[in-house]
Amino acid sequence: MKLDSYIYKHFDDLNPNDKSVISFILNNSKKVINMNINEVAKACLVSPSAVFRLTRKIGLSGFNQLKFILAEDQEFIASKGNTNFVKDTKNAIDYTVHQFETTKINNLYEKMDNAPNIYVYSTGWVQEIIANQLQRNFFLVGKNVYALPSAVSELAKVSHRLKENDILIVVSYTGENSELVNTVKEIALRGISTIAFTPFNQNKLAGVCEFSLNYNTVECPMPDDKEGSEIFFTGVYVLNDLLVMGYSNYVINK
Repeated sequence: MKLDSYIYKHFDDLNPNDKSVISFILNNSKKVINMNINEVAKACLVSPSAVFRLTRKIGLSGFNQLKFILAEDQEFIASKGNTNFVKDTKNAIDYTVHQFETTKINNLYEKMDNAPNIYVYSTGWVQEIIANQLQRNFFLVGKNVYALPSAVSELAKVSHRLKENDILIVVSYTGENSELVNTVKEIALRGISTIAFTPFNQNKLAGVCEFSLNYNTVECPMPDDKEGSEIFFTGVYVLNDLLVMGYSNYVINK
């Protein structure tokens, strides 16, 4: 757990002097790692016992644990600069292309060609952007595509509008939402072709869909994100383009 997490959890228990010491520690974390408790107390114009009590207030065993957590935080920040995002992006693209090439997709193109309507459902705001891009791309090849609101309850509400021979594309990051899986399963039982866009081969959504297309993501640390990294959906944009270009090629050559 990062030091910020300890502080936020116990923030209401801190008095003005505590907050002043915390401010010094956070603003001088690299220096504090190499300071002893007496030096920190002197810099903050408080007693060493006040610094010790502060560490206990925020749930630590003492000053040494505080320094240990600060050192871990610094190691994490330093490791961010070592991310090979170019290589990771290339790998994501290569993986997505390989998965696409090894998927038997001609039958899918035929169903798309015969589908009166194609519906795209997404599970989050990033996926919703992707769904809108897919809608635009299919419009260019003359297909009616409707991007549905990103809520499972909304999908359930509009599912009755989907008719036989329609197609439902579901863009998901995990493919493990049980409510979504059950809704898609019910739709598939009515003879509606379903396509899963997920980054993993083994997931519940892919298991209930007629077709499963996989993509890879890229994880990259952000400057202000001390807790983790941002997920970039590089592969799914490539997958969108491959699917639409492949369908266009199918229509031209059929």
